[in-house]
Amino acid sequence: MEGTTANEVFDSFDSSFRDKEIIPDGLKLVWLKKAVARYSTELEALEFDEEEMSFNTVINQYVIDTLAAFMKQMYQEREVSKVNKRVSIVSKDISIDGTGSQKSAARNELEYDISKSAYMVQMQKPTAYD
Repeated sequence: MEGTTANEVFDSFDSSFRDKEIIPDGLKLVWLKKAVARYSTELEALEFDEEEMSFNTVINQYVIDTLAAFMKQMYQEREVSKVNKRVSIVSKDISIDGTGSQKSAARNELEYDISKSAYMVQMQKPTAYD
């Protein structure tokens, strides 16, 4: 039996965007490895083989979606950083800052992604009644 592939996680990640976002495969792989590390720390160990680009076992869809949510959070953190670094022009006579609403929107989406990731982790933890 073969394990779940990285592409299955990438597909779940890509599906979180309405419009197709071009993200280099190398960056997706970095985010996937970070997501696996986070999952392994917060929930249970996952073994990912970078050479084979697959896990050592078949993982269920919710775990795949959780890894993708972690990746989406990392993507959004990067977007917030990009928006925050855009130049604002302020002088005595003029002030141009077209990023105010963009900053708010990016930050709101990041906050949503953080809460979604945390919720997905919480839903996979055993209850006190187990």
